[in-house]
Amino acid sequence: MPEYLKRAAPPPPEDRTRLSETVARLLAEIRAGREAAVTSLAARFDGWETDPRVSPERIARAHEALPETTRADILYAHDNIRRFAEAQRATLTDMEVEITPGLLAGQRQIPVEAAGCYVPGGRYSHVASALMTVTTAKVAGVRHVTAAAPPRGAAGIPDAVLYALDIAGADAVLTLGGVQAVAAMAWGLFDLPPAAVLAGPGNAFVAEAKRQLFGEVGIDMVAGPTDV
Repeated sequence: MPEYLKRAAPPPPEDRTRLSETVARLLAEIRAGREAAVTSLAARFDGWETDPRVSPERIARAHEALPETTRADILYAHDNIRRFAEAQRATLTDMEVEITPGLLAGQRQIPVEAAGCYVPGGRYSHVASALMTVTTAKVAGVRHVTAAAPPRGAAGIPDAVLYALDIAGADAVLTLGGVQAVAAMAWGLFDLPPAAVLAGPGNAFVAEAKRQLFGEVGIDMVAGPTDV
């Protein structure tokens, strides 16, 4: 018999109910207040009170601030992910067949117009999440990818994450975390296109926001703790 050194107790049902109600209330607040509500929540939860849109100048500074070895490591990982995604995409071929004279059937792989990628960052810089979500979306042919990650202090999104998002091909980056980030991408706030699909892991609030928005937008999955 295995000996468990540590076991997590499932949360009580009332905790799940409170989480669901809280996320529903926040989504309703954002739906009504749009950008103003998002910036208010960003200040309240993350202490971020400036424009969440990351400028090209800030991304350029992230490039310059990283050690060469770190940039090389991220580029190496990105190249591996990109090449696998390209090989995977090559297996999804379009086809057409004439079932009977004049009756054609087939399949086409059509990428969505816009996707939103969430990169968790409460305790650690999740460079892998930045690469895995944005890179695969761009290889799939998604025209516009918005990425969002929470700030870590006054500097905002860590340099390594910004660098990874940039080389992966993110078209826009928002300094936002939690429910407000998910809603901003889903509803196309801050002059960005609404995401048809949301991807990326996050905390319980992020996962619940994606779950509640599923149907209005597509999602990759409701990620659990091991995915973070």
